[in-house]
Amino acid sequence: MAVDTAKGVISHIQDDFADGRDSQYLPKVSIQVQNRLKKNELAMTDLLADAGYSNGSNYKFLEQRNITGWIPVFGKYKSGVDGFTYNKEKDEYTCPMNKPLPFKGGYTSPDGGEFKNYWASSKDCKDCPMKSSCAPNIRCRKVTRTAYDPEYLRAYERQHSERGRQMKRLRQSTVEPVFGSLTITMD
Repeated sequence: MAVDTAKGVISHIQDDFADGRDSQYLPKVSIQVQNRLKKNELAMTDLLADAGYSNGSNYKFLEQRNITGWIPVFGKYKSGVDGFTYNKEKDEYTCPMNKPLPFKGGYTSPDGGEFKNYWASSKDCKDCPMKSSCAPNIRCRKVTRTAYDPEYLRAYERQHSERGRQMKRLRQSTVEPVFGSLTITMD
């Protein structure tokens, strides 16, 4: 359900089978709402949604359409790798012992997640004094990150800003009451 935060007007409702995740429906719903708004000479600039709509492809989708997504980052995502630094220009990580972990390729998981792999050289790890704690049962240290790391980081920063906290309160006070009033209780 899409609700206009200014007036609490329901601007779109869509139902789907319960076998999918909420996040997979965001692009279709937002395009339909955006088209309806354009017909009325209105523009969507912000989109507020709960954490069920959180994923990197949705953040990228919204950014490509110049829509600010106020969707909380949740789940397994971490904004960094403890002790490792990232060099954006080289697209590589550096370990605490100052050794590089260059980008070595990516893959797509069975559920459609896109990931990037970074590996240290086995030569660098072999004699490293930190190997027993950093890469104890493998030849070299590997770092796997989502391919949407930049989009997640921007969403994470928005979420933890003062504006992000305001937008969360706005979503809770706008969408949740409308949705609650549509719920039917059966005895």
